[in-house]
Amino acid sequence: MSKEGPKHLVIPDTHVKPDQDLRRFDWLSKIIMKERPDKIIILGDWADMSSLCSYDKGQRKFEGRRYNLDIEAANKALSRTFSPLLSYNRHKAEKKRKQYRPEIHVCLGNHENRIERATQMEPALDGILSVNQIEFAKYGATVHPFLAEVELDGVHYSHYFVSGVMARPIGGEHPASSLLAKQHRSCTAGHSHLTDFAQRRQVGGLHIMGCVAGCFFEHDEDYVPPSVSSMWWRGLVIKENVVNGCYDPRFYSLNTIKTRYLDAK
Repeated sequence: MSKEGPKHLVIPDTHVKPDQDLRRFDWLSKIIMKERPDKIIILGDWADMSSLCSYDKGQRKFEGRRYNLDIEAANKALSRTFSPLLSYNRHKAEKKRKQYRPEIHVCLGNHENRIERATQMEPALDGILSVNQIEFAKYGATVHPFLAEVELDGVHYSHYFVSGVMARPIGGEHPASSLLAKQHRSCTAGHSHLTDFAQRRQVGGLHIMGCVAGCFFEHDEDYVPPSVSSMWWRGLVIKENVVNGCYDPRFYSLNTIKTRYLDAK
């Protein structure tokens, strides 16, 4: 009997901003401790970094945004997600019992990349503004640069994948199928806030899977009309038995999560 492969928990865009309701990260923490994934993959745009947005700078709605508040909000969300895990492991260490230490990977998104862009535009900010101020490393995460790809058990992860001479994000009406058609390997992406899944067999029998993982927030964004945000899928993706890029997917909607964990202690 073959051994079952590892379990992946995929966390798509969270877009944390100051003054948000962060209860979803309490629920996320409970899911982590219940599901015990071997690997946790944050697909980027954990922090929204609206203070560094260039699209509406100078407009009335931009007033009041502050870089330090963006960083503080992102770190509060990280603490609510992973501090219970740190406490659990400290308790286990005191009892000299086995700890639970999942691999944590962060694929930085275009919103975290706003920090790098700001230091490129204003070199005097280099060393003052840094993505390291978002405390992923505090919780043992490996942080991968924006658009870098990380391969885990045959699945390639990135905030989004690009194609063409203009390096545009792969999308389209059926984005998961587009991923497979362009990349020819198992890929999982975030960024679009949509969800899609596709699978196919290549010559030789290799089974590949494409996944677009949605988003993990309840709010709407004012930069898109309701007709667009109504298409967004909100939740998490759990992959069971990940081996050579093949897995059993489970899409765990935020509505289901809220129903199960809203009043949980």
